[in-house]
Amino acid sequence: MSAINMDLDKRFNFNFKKKVTIGGKTYNVAFNDEMDRVLRDLQIEMGGLYEQTNNQSDEFEGMTIDERKKYLNDRFKQIILDVEKALDGILGKVGAGKSIYDYYNQQSYALSETLRVLRETKEKLDGTAKEQQRQKHQARIEQYTGRKERVKANANTNKKRSK
Repeated sequence: MSAINMDLDKRFNFNFKKKVTIGGKTYNVAFNDEMDRVLRDLQIEMGGLYEQTNNQSDEFEGMTIDERKKYLNDRFKQIILDVEKALDGILGKVGAGKSIYDYYNQQSYALSETLRVLRETKEKLDGTAKEQQRQKHQARIEQYTGRKERVKANANTNKKRSK
């Protein structure tokens, strides 16, 4: 009887840690489940703020112009703080998010693009992106074949009517 020896570490060669340079600083980032949790939590928080802003339309309508400005500015500041906190967690350093925000002249677009690229990188590393592409491709196939079948069925119906 012979034993089968397999070294899965050599086969998989997983490496989910990468050096990321952003805002003039380099961070060692682990593209792992914790990162995914932080990004998901941020997405839920931002969705909650958006809902809260939209659901308070009656209250918002009753505000003066200055009150509306303050209300919206406070919401925007909260979003920036949430994104900075998320980047602190992802990059593993307190103040990293604020540092990036300041480095890019306090532009929220820089923060959102940083998050987008980090998420895309994680999805490439863990295979999520490949699965999403497969699902999109399958949906396109189903849409095309479904349309083709509908056209064919419609043509058959028209043939029956013309007889």
